[in-house]
Amino acid sequence: MAVRAIVDPQPEPGHAVLRLAGLEAAPEGLALSIQRQQGPDSHLGDDGWRRTETWLQPDRVERRGEEFAFHLGPEICDRLAGIATVRVRVREPDIGVVGTTVVAWPTMLTSGAIDPSRRLDDETLRLRRPPAAAPPPAPEPPPPAPEPEPTPKPAPPPFQPPRPDLRASRALEPPPPSSGRTGWLIAALVLVALAGGGYHVWATYLQKPDTPVAVAPTPPAPTPPVAEATAPKTARDIVGEYLATKPTPEAMLAKGREFAKAGNGAAAFLVFRRSAESGNVPAELEYAAYLDPLAPRPGFTPDGPRAAEWYERAALAGSAEGQRKLGLLLAKGGGGLAPDPAKARTWLQQAAAQNDAEAKKALDALPK
Repeated sequence: MAVRAIVDPQPEPGHAVLRLAGLEAAPEGLALSIQRQQGPDSHLGDDGWRRTETWLQPDRVERRGEEFAFHLGPEICDRLAGIATVRVRVREPDIGVVGTTVVAWPTMLTSGAIDPSRRLDDETLRLRRPPAAAPPPAPEPPPPAPEPEPTPKPAPPPFQPPRPDLRASRALEPPPPSSGRTGWLIAALVLVALAGGGYHVWATYLQKPDTPVAVAPTPPAPTPPVAEATAPKTARDIVGEYLATKPTPEAMLAKGREFAKAGNGAAAFLVFRRSAESGNVPAELEYAAYLDPLAPRPGFTPDGPRAAEWYERAALAGSAEGQRKLGLLLAKGGGGLAPDPAKARTWLQQAAAQNDAEAKKALDALPK
């Protein structure tokens, strides 16, 4: 699906929202490349126009249904004043360029807040945020409360001499003599205590118990924990991990064909695209084939203009296959691409000059 773009100016001067539809990406970390048509310094950075491509990373990117909203500030909007159209490219981290389009830039008020003296040399630039408002001054503390006056201590009572102890002492009386009856009573109590103690010893320690001793049950063996099911990785996760290893374009081409052979078309598509962006001609052909409306693939939306763009890159590099496939696509059109028989004949003739049999056959089938 082709990328569509529109710019909505905001009420605040120097601010706008760039809305893009048709991107297949996650909003986190998306960066923009903005290019104008005139002048040698055609690529926009937050410090001015440069000769080399620069990537700008807005402070906020929102996903609204099928659209992505890029919030742009004066670093971009003020410098685009007076420019009719710009070319916009979108890059996703660890994936590469995920969309390219041309957008008409509307007339809007500028803020005049650009600082032309600031220069940056990074490839990816974080756009400046507005300065945060100064915090309000802290309130003055209240004056300390006056200390209370000390309470006077009471005067000690006057000294009084101790009073004499007036309790009367009584003479100790001798204990009454014990009688014989008391002795017999003590002896009887001793005998009863001895008999009770002997019975307790016999009943507790000497008599065998009649009831069986209860045996504690053996606790069941612990059940091993069940491993939690992990969610399967998506094609974007798999490709992101692979591209983090910094493979060469040739290795990416081989890996993409490996993914395609295993039936993982989404992963193959992403790897072919990254290799094609590095200038690998076979990868350009593989990537364009996923977008070709003449041979649509399940799960992929045909995009005639993008397929023609990548076939043309391979054709300009001298690939007979790229020249033939571009000629066939231009001859029939489709997927948003209008037919162009004149250009189709030119490319088919170049492929036939390299002894491409299919190009010769298609050239003979063109209307005279």
